[in-house]
Parts: sequence; structure tokens; C-alpha cells
Amino acid sequence: MTKFIVIASSKGGVGKTTTAINLGTALTTFGKEVIVVDFNLTTPNLSLYLGAPVVPVTLNDVLNKGKKITDALYMHSMGLKIIPASQSLNDIGKVDYERLSRLIKSLSGMADYVIIDSSAGINDDSLNAMKVSDEVLVVSTPELPSVSDALRTIKKAKEHKKKVSGVILTRVYEDELELSKEDVETMLETPVIAIIPEDDSMRESVQMKSPVTHSHPNASASLGYKQLAAELLGEKYVESVEKEDNMFEFMMKKLGLK
Repeated sequence: MTKFIVIASSKGGVGKTTTAINLGTALTTFGKEVIVVDFNLTTPNLSLYLGAPVVPVTLNDVLNKGKKITDALYMHSMGLKIIPASQSLNDIGKVDYERLSRLIKSLSGMADYVIIDSSAGINDDSLNAMKVSDEVLVVSTPELPSVSDALRTIKKAKEHKKKVSGVILTRVYEDELELSKEDVETMLETPVIAIIPEDDSMRESVQMKSPVTHSHPNASASLGYKQLAAELLGEKYVESVEKEDNMFEFMMKKLGLK
């Protein structure tokens, strides 16, 4: 049964799209089929992050030009499937959200997970993304303004009777200048289910137009997203296994056997 998860935030710049992509690729490492949908129809970023700013058919074409939803479905080299929105300002217009919701729901059965990257803020895009989802993951940095905005997102989700599965804290330095995990949980009355450290590998992966889970598989940020995927699946992610595999490959190369 396909599960629809929206990645939400009332504040921009917290790593929402990065989280949608890397959670998706992390889930594929557990053998899951995943589709990531760019539900941000006004300021889409999904295709930019993956190095494909222009594609033949976008979600906007499905809405406005009679294309099929499967026409806008692309397989990334990492095994992730994506449905990007158009980068063109000419494609921004009035959206029939009821039809859009039906189109997104028609993806049921095509993947184990459909991850919806919604727009930042409380607007038509983000609210309708929530409505089509089964559960909500809220992204925030451990700073008071961001956590305050996260609280607004959580309240809106609950108003629409949506399950808020947890909070993902990104860009975490773990210093005295930021709120602790416990502080955030107390303020939001919602569990923090993932902590993604501030990591130069994230910036490098964006420059490489590749998910950090692929470009830097053993970086601290990558491990955070893999642990999040394991949490959602009810499984345990064993970091040492991946590290042992890499050491084995290293020794094989040193011995000239690979």
C-alpha cells in the first residue's frame, strides 16, 4: 500500500527539498520504490537540485496541457523517481487543486512511498499538499524563529486532521547557540525523529547536483537521513555495516583484487 508523506515547513531555507530528496534516496537503499513530487508550483526546486532544470513534461503540463501523470515521471540514476514542476514563469497560473490531488493519488500502487515536497509557508500549495498526504514530516532548524514557524505548520496539519509523524531538525551544530532536541520537543509537543548535522558535504552535494546520500554516503548528514528512513520503516540502521563494506573494498583495491 502506497504511503503519501508531505515534507512541510512554514519557513524557507531549512532544507525541505534536500530532505525530500535524501529521504527518498535513503528509502531506496532499503529496497523501497519511491516517487518524489514537486508540489511547489510557484518556486519549484526539485529538478534544480538533481541537475535537470528542463525536462520534456512537467507536473504543470499534466495540469494544463492534458499530459498523463506518468508522462512527467522520471527515473533518476539513483533509483529514485521524480515528478518535477516547471521552472518557467509562463507556467505559473491558477491551479485546480482538486484535480491535482486526484492526479497525485493516482500514483497509488506505483511506489511504496510518494514523498511530496511542498512549498514553504502557509499557502494554497502547502495546505493542499497536506490534504493529499497520509502523514506530515515537519522540517525545522534548531533556532527559535524556525521552531516558531514549525509550530504553525503543526497546528495547520492538525486542523486538517493529518498525522504529524515528527520533526526533522536540520543544520544542527550542537552548540550552546541553538535549541536542544528536548527544547524543541517541549515547544512543539512533537517528537524529533531525526537530527541532520550541519555538514559541508551537503553543500558539496548541491554543487554536484546529487543527493548527499549518494555523493557522500558516509557523511554525517547522509547517516542522519538513512537513520530517518529506518525510523519510518520501523527498522534499525546499522552504520558499522556500511563502514565495514567500504573498508573491505579499500583492502581489495590495495591488494590489487578490485
